[in-house]
Amino acid sequence: MGESSQKAVNGQIITSTTLVYVGLILVSTVLALASLVINPLYIVAGIIGIAAAILIYRHEYVGLILYLLLFLLRPAETYPSLAPLRLEFVYGGFLIVIVLLKNKWHYGNLRIPVNRLNYGYLLVLAAVALSVLGTACTSCTVDTFMTVAKLGVFYLLVILIIDSQRRLEIFMWIYILANIYMAAEIIQNFFSGVYVAKSGLVRATGGNSAVDNMNGIAITMNTIIPFIFYLMVSYRKLWKKVAMALMLAPAVLTLVLTGSRGGLLGFLTIMMIIWWRSRHKVLIGVLLVGFSLVGWFSMEESRRERYLTILDPPEQQDQSAQGRMKAWVDGMYLFAQKPITGVGAGAFAWARVEEFGVYLMPHNMYVQILAELGLIGAVFYALFLSDIFRTNRKISANVSARGYPSGLLEPMALAANTSCYSLLITGIFAHSAYRYCWFLFAALTVVAYRLHTESLSATEEPTVEMTPRDQDTSLAKGEA
Repeated sequence: MGESSQKAVNGQIITSTTLVYVGLILVSTVLALASLVINPLYIVAGIIGIAAAILIYRHEYVGLILYLLLFLLRPAETYPSLAPLRLEFVYGGFLIVIVLLKNKWHYGNLRIPVNRLNYGYLLVLAAVALSVLGTACTSCTVDTFMTVAKLGVFYLLVILIIDSQRRLEIFMWIYILANIYMAAEIIQNFFSGVYVAKSGLVRATGGNSAVDNMNGIAITMNTIIPFIFYLMVSYRKLWKKVAMALMLAPAVLTLVLTGSRGGLLGFLTIMMIIWWRSRHKVLIGVLLVGFSLVGWFSMEESRRERYLTILDPPEQQDQSAQGRMKAWVDGMYLFAQKPITGVGAGAFAWARVEEFGVYLMPHNMYVQILAELGLIGAVFYALFLSDIFRTNRKISANVSARGYPSGLLEPMALAANTSCYSLLITGIFAHSAYRYCWFLFAALTVVAYRLHTESLSATEEPTVEMTPRDQDTSLAKGEA
């Protein structure tokens, strides 16, 4: 007699297996009927969302990786029908709630890694909020505040979830690979005829709002090149070195294809820092000069001419450069008008229209911070950036001085600071004060510093204080 027949005889007609099958039939029927009145794409997204919710509840690190991909690749921009779902907002909100609840459940209270950068971020956010007092565009400032607050959620997720070098390494690989994927897509589009003809030059474009425009693409490539390089140098396994070397090529090529002069200066900054920090300055210098010469003469003449305009005196600069310099002058005038709290975060263009009748962003991070956030915001922002550099210098200095196996921490610290130096240079030509890279690198710095201090604590021998009775016993044993 079969199992089902035996259970029927015993009065167990409804079994767990039967319930599962009936449940699947009912769910399938409901979904089929729902698809008649609801876009099937939303139904699929809902199913994926439920599965993702269960997954991240059990494995929040996987949830962080998925959020990183969602943040960088932004599928709603590729598939506009997904835009109403607000995937990044909903998913990020659910993930942070789950992580905070699990953190409190595990420790009894919220335990957030203590670091001055945490307060630095909060001060920057406060400066953005405070700038609403004199904003020329309330909605612009509110949108900017929400952007910085969203980056704060990303920041918090990173410092709460990444608690080991292994997790940090996987995160960095995914981060680099996602950017290289976008670079490869941009390169493919360029050679397929998808580009922009501007300033007498065909320039690569494309990507999503994470990389923004041509200059944004160049800045993004500059921020991942140091991580690729320092990881390539530090790895001992050949396949990892080769993988990083292969990813370096599309990043540099994409940078060149954008024709961004600021991007080129940022890249030269990276090479100078690599040379300066090298222990073999002569060898590295020769290699970098050779690489630069080969790259320079491999470009078409129009691209070289574009880059050479960097050396032109102000009166001979093209219309684009002169327009930017005019924006800098106007920006300082706006700062002089509202020097304390600024004209409002994200409201520079509107304030300039009101005052000068010209709608154009400042194209300079320093002018942007002063004009939009005022002196208060400038001081808070300077403190935030200085803590990134200070903390990473402390990590790399302590690792080298103590001779501990650096693992991932030293190259991470070197790469983060190098990327930030590059951002400071490109910031002369780009309004990048609220760019996500600053806040992501700050979060990674907090993680690296915590892992570094934990590794130091683990290597130090514990000291035990002896009571007087223990000392007497020890002396007695010694005399015996």
